[in-house]
Amino acid sequence: MRRKTVGNKVVSVLLAGALAASLAACGGNTANTGADAGNNAADAGTKEDTKSAETETAADTEESSDAAVADSGYEAKDLGGRTIKIGLWWDEYWDSNYQSLDDIEAAGGSWTNEETMQMKLDAVRAVEEKWNCKIEWVNLGWDGIIDSINTSVTAGTPDCDIYLTDLQFGISPVANGYVQKISDYAPADSDILTDGTVFTRQNLLGNDDYLFHESTTIPSGAMYMTYNAAMIDSLGLEAPESLAEKGEWTWDKFAEYAKACTQDTDGDGNMDVYGYGSAWTLTVQGFCASNNATIADSSTEGLSDPKTVEAFNFIDQLYNVDKSARPYQDDWNNDLLAFSSGKVAFAFAQPWILIQEIDNHDFDMRICPAPVGPSGDGSMTPAMITNNYMIPVGVEDATSVYCVFEEMMNWYHDDISYRDDPEWFESGFVDEDQVTLANKLGALANNDLWNSIDSEGAVSKVFYGDVVNGDSTVSQAIESNKQILQDEIDTLKIQ
Repeated sequence: MRRKTVGNKVVSVLLAGALAASLAACGGNTANTGADAGNNAADAGTKEDTKSAETETAADTEESSDAAVADSGYEAKDLGGRTIKIGLWWDEYWDSNYQSLDDIEAAGGSWTNEETMQMKLDAVRAVEEKWNCKIEWVNLGWDGIIDSINTSVTAGTPDCDIYLTDLQFGISPVANGYVQKISDYAPADSDILTDGTVFTRQNLLGNDDYLFHESTTIPSGAMYMTYNAAMIDSLGLEAPESLAEKGEWTWDKFAEYAKACTQDTDGDGNMDVYGYGSAWTLTVQGFCASNNATIADSSTEGLSDPKTVEAFNFIDQLYNVDKSARPYQDDWNNDLLAFSSGKVAFAFAQPWILIQEIDNHDFDMRICPAPVGPSGDGSMTPAMITNNYMIPVGVEDATSVYCVFEEMMNWYHDDISYRDDPEWFESGFVDEDQVTLANKLGALANNDLWNSIDSEGAVSKVFYGDVVNGDSTVSQAIESNKQILQDEIDTLKIQ
């Protein structure tokens, strides 16, 4: 029987108000970028910042951690010294190879919060003793983890008991029957099948019984419309957030704003500032979500859905009719970061981008709800793509493997204020109102997976064929590519 006890909260770090949907990312690891930058936000700070806190709490942590894990976990099974291996593509420094913080430093590792890192080490010691096992994070590298899944997992003799996967290579083994069902190995009273404090199941085209990620209350992987507040103010335009509150922030209004912001600032006869610009994937995700359109979130392609067609037609209008969108450069960083250099007024961006760029411009970048399309209602924002764990077919006693992993990953003993320190996330926004809005919008993320499964590039062919190259109309491009996407979805049918 699994029993849960909530540890005493030493420091309350969560903001009051609505906090948002789950994202499992992998922050605190220098090998990660993007949405993966925020997961270990509880380790925010420096060794010097946290030395005092660790001195005061280390003794209490050492005395209580074993008991806390045992009290909050499952009835133990003697695993006979088995090493449970977790494959991923960067270094983690809290497993059976590290007995102390000094060991981590000696191995070249580091941390940003001594208290929470010590809590993680203590959690490893506790599960080792309770289950008579060892824990090992195995850095296989990006190419290596793909090779390991493609060879050892498909052979039924997985190199690791648990794999962390990017959805780019995590969906295929599920679809091909190489991943065990969560409902087959997780106890009925497990966290993942009940309250989801530690783990959240990942929905894959309508099935959430295979992949799972760390739960969080901070929408680190959300996507927002962002805008140059100084430019909007200089044109005497009302703040988009205010328009949204009145129900007036629509595609038509956005088109007006984008035209107003498109300017020849140096008088050379060429436009050098545009109303909108971003990377093409963010553009498609953002405007589709604002029209309640999803391209791949079920067994039927949504590329030809009328709501998606409307979104592509609006994108086409911005780029090719109004010419208020910055001509696509086909240079990822150039397009993605045009907002930071003041080349565009509006863009779509994720928190990590806002944080990365915050010192690279001298004006406020604010976020706002995306303008609502004719079929939208403001209830949907783009998907938050996560990294997910899986237990492959061929792993023996997957139930014990899962239970050990859950107990270890619950190193914070259900006190999520240790895990979900919002400081990193909040640093990307200019004031508390913006943080509140970011949390609110993050809770509206859809489950559109097209950017993870479209290996044949059906969606990009629509964008490039119409918007960039002008080779076809939106309708023609979609008609030519919808079956390609459907075929991809059909190969990923999950039972």
